[in-house]
Amino acid sequence: MSDMFSEEMKKELIKLIDNQIVVSKVVKILDQHEDVYMGIEKNVKDLNERLVDFEDIANDFENASENSIDATTFNQRMNEIEQQIEGIHDGSYVQQDEIEQVVAKTMIKLMPNFNKRISKEIKKHLVTIAEFVIKNFKEKE
Repeated sequence: MSDMFSEEMKKELIKLIDNQIVVSKVVKILDQHEDVYMGIEKNVKDLNERLVDFEDIANDFENASENSIDATTFNQRMNEIEQQIEGIHDGSYVQQDEIEQVVAKTMIKLMPNFNKRISKEIKKHLVTIAEFVIKNFKEKE
């Protein structure tokens, strides 16, 4: 009988404690604390992400400032570029003759009878000019 009494006593004690917990609203308070802690954790994560972003920006700025050039280096590079541009204008890279040779070779490859065709065209124009001159010469006489 003592075992039965003790089992009944345990059940009643548990009910009493459960009722006291409900009355004192401990569960509600614990839920509120959990919500607050979750909110704090979210804010901490957001702040951590922002700190990482700021660190990245700071590192990028530091790298950019290290890689920037001073005024003397800039002037030296500008002088080198100007000399290269002058070299291009002087024709040191591609000569006019070289361009003409390349064009002539290309035309001959594209049109094997290029010289004959050109000579025929020139002959036609010369004949036309000669006829025009003869006609004008006869009219003046």
